Amino acid sequence: MRVTFAHGLWSSTDSSKAAWMRAQGWEVVTVDMRKYGWDQASQTQAVLDVIDEEGPFDVLIGSSFGGLATANAAAQRPGLNLRLLLLAPAFGYPALVTKTLGDDAMAAWQQTGRHAFHPPGWEDPVVLEWSFMEAVQDLAWPKLPHPTAILHGSLDDVVPLSNSEKAATGLDHVTLQVVDDGHRLHQSLEALVPLARLVMDA
Repeated sequence: MRVTFAHGLWSSTDSSKAAWMRAQGWEVVTVDMRKYGWDQASQTQAVLDVIDEEGPFDVLIGSSFGGLATANAAAQRPGLNLRLLLLAPAFGYPALVTKTLGDDAMAAWQQTGRHAFHPPGWEDPVVLEWSFMEAVQDLAWPKLPHPTAILHGSLDDVVPLSNSEKAATGLDHVTLQVVDDGHRLHQSLEALVPLARLVMDA
């Protein structure tokens, strides 16, 4: 099986999820998500490059912010025969950031034009321009025109399960599987195998 993998915002192409997929015998093309920048529009373009230049793929897989970018990229190619597997996708991202930082910090970010984030395990902070937030406003809730499976943990404290529930509501071609796991889904990766088969057979 040939798949793409778009990692999360603070992850990298060395993602443990991609390594797990390769251990299953899958051919995994990891997307260089920061090829053009940190914002959602730039990361969506990185996924589009892989779809357009290296496809076709059996399944497009994305995690968190990379899941949002994968959904946005696929939405821009509605005529292609694509299949999506999204892992705790960061639907509704602007509200997630506001909830995390608070209104005062958001206002300061907009006023100064910059905010420093301290990703877990990173030695240096990442300073993002306010344009990062502007770029995601129209990309927070992409359409899902292709067969899609979403894996989301009921214990996710980063992206609420309710966001994936909202994205899947009323769409017969979108399957949401809920597992007892957190945002990283490290205890539930075995669910990727049947979900990938499900969308491939759709």
